[in-house]
Amino acid sequence: MARKMLARKTEWNEVKLPPEIAGHYSDVDYFEVVLTHKGRLLLAPVAPEQKQQRVKEEIRELGIEEDDIRAAAKALLGKG
Repeated sequence: MARKMLARKTEWNEVKLPPEIAGHYSDVDYFEVVLTHKGRLLLAPVAPEQKQQRVKEEIRELGIEEDDIRAAAKALLGKG
């Protein structure tokens, strides 16, 4: 059975998970957040490989090519 607990939103818009919950996710850095049509937030832990895949998808959606990334890196490092 699910237990209801309170989570606090700080003035910096950070949500603090209760220690009883956070302890189950000590090896997780990111959570996917979904806002339901009823206004509920759903959190799902994101594995590192999922995070990497999502970043690749976002880059692809933006139309950024590998050569664009190389050119940007060179420019930022002063080599271009």
